[in-house]
Amino acid sequence: MTDPLASAPAAPALDLKGLTKSYRNGPTALDHISLTVDQGCFCVVLGSSGSGKSTLLKCITGLVTPCSGEIRVNGTPMTRKTLRTIGMVHQDFGLTERLTSAQNVMAGAASITPSWRIMLQAYPLPVQRKACQLLARVGLTEAHANRRVKALSGGQKQRVGIARALITDPSLILADEPVASLDPRTSAEIMQLLKDAARERNAAVLCSLHQIDLARAFADRIIGLQGGHIIFDGPPEELDHAALSTIFKADETGPRLKFAVA
Repeated sequence: MTDPLASAPAAPALDLKGLTKSYRNGPTALDHISLTVDQGCFCVVLGSSGSGKSTLLKCITGLVTPCSGEIRVNGTPMTRKTLRTIGMVHQDFGLTERLTSAQNVMAGAASITPSWRIMLQAYPLPVQRKACQLLARVGLTEAHANRRVKALSGGQKQRVGIARALITDPSLILADEPVASLDPRTSAEIMQLLKDAARERNAAVLCSLHQIDLARAFADRIIGLQGGHIIFDGPPEELDHAALSTIFKADETGPRLKFAVA
């Protein structure tokens, strides 16, 4: 007899139901957002400034408290413990520049490390070894591992950021405009690295971007946000001119937007 539990589908990496966030005397950043992201899916969120992209990611990480709605990660309601299963890649890298690359990567394990070890930079040997392995995986050498982050280029810093996000073996990686400050070639390299590293671990990725070409090149699925609402949800090949014009709706007094449709 087949065990029904053995064939049960895995819970989605991320499940949002009715997520709403309004700011006092301000706009509604998210208006009843419902979204499910399956394990292993590379999902890109596109939208103009103020569309709700950053607020969405901040609600998932607990940096912003939603007014209503439910957040589940791997089928479990969001808690401090659940946050350990989420890796974060930041737009501004989010690194401590006076520390070395290896120390910054190990800092990603702070949630599972005693505070005295963090203060003394005395991480357990398994964490130290894993940090070195991850730095090698993202293409950095031993010299880079021992170099202070302030001496690294932007692309190298984001490689450190990706390694740090992976150190707790997350099931979900959130990337908030991870290539916003990088040149086009480096941006493509970082996006490919992020996608490959996530795929190796079957981790889902929710990545906010404003670069349409990168979204088309790397996403399995694209979510379009406008005014706190999901107005597009589909594969890259369905992201046509009409969809883009709606997602990046121009001000009536501003210039008309032009998009190259592949």
